[in-house]
Amino acid sequence: MRSPVLPFSYFIIVVLIFVSVIAIDLVTSATVSLFTPLLDTLGIILIILAAYTIGVAVLVRRITNESSRFTAIRIFMTILLGIGAFLALTAWIDDPKEIVLMLGVIIGAVFIALRDFIQNMIGSLMVLITGIFRIGDKVQVRGVYGLVMDIGIFRSSLMQLDPEAGDHPTGEIVTIPNGIIFRENVTNTTRHLSVVTDEIRITLPFSADLEKAREVLVSAIRNHTMGAETLAAEEISRLSDKKNLQSFEVKPIVNMQLSDHGIVFILKYFTAAKDRSEIKTAIIRDVSARLPEIRDTGDS
Repeated sequence: MRSPVLPFSYFIIVVLIFVSVIAIDLVTSATVSLFTPLLDTLGIILIILAAYTIGVAVLVRRITNESSRFTAIRIFMTILLGIGAFLALTAWIDDPKEIVLMLGVIIGAVFIALRDFIQNMIGSLMVLITGIFRIGDKVQVRGVYGLVMDIGIFRSSLMQLDPEAGDHPTGEIVTIPNGIIFRENVTNTTRHLSVVTDEIRITLPFSADLEKAREVLVSAIRNHTMGAETLAAEEISRLSDKKNLQSFEVKPIVNMQLSDHGIVFILKYFTAAKDRSEIKTAIIRDVSARLPEIRDTGDS
């Protein structure tokens, strides 16, 4: 993560601009004011740099999350550049009507030519304000599931993850435009809950003891997910206090379906998001060890 601390060279530039403003002011006070627009422009630059210095100090103090702070500083800098460009324009053009006309033409052209560019910048601001996702979150958008590595002014970078391999990084970095939040659903698996639902499907013969099979499957699941159940209940309760979310069952659910090869047991349960693959493997191992017991009971 790059540091938001201003480098020493930045303050040297501020001092040089300040000295230039004083020098030009001394020259123009003794001669005709031919350099007034230039003097005003340098003054505007100095004001913008001062505002940037103060703004960075405030953001560093107010925003404790480093990733959000870094994104906020970049957005703040972009806004200041836009304000500075407008003020510089007023320094060189005296007629307000010309300024309004020129701004109208420029803004219209910019919105037409850079529509996606502006939408991405606004999307970045919305991500920062609403916290749809932050650096370190696991999100799924437009069929891509990955870890948020960077949130830029216009685009964000994800390290693609393989959910079947325990969210192991694939090594592929996917870049998505921030404006996508206005067009696509963004699923954040770590923003509000640290647990997720997972599913296992097991096919047993028609002769299997259904009640015994259900008992064995639920027991195998709960041996590895009791902590996740408790955590899910607590997090859902806290989320219900903030949003319109009705409470629901967090215990394992076992449903059955018929197939040509036997009875399909569909197991749904809450599990820790970061340990999803390991927990599923442990459950399958326990169930496999007790499958003969289920079959023997059903065959007797």
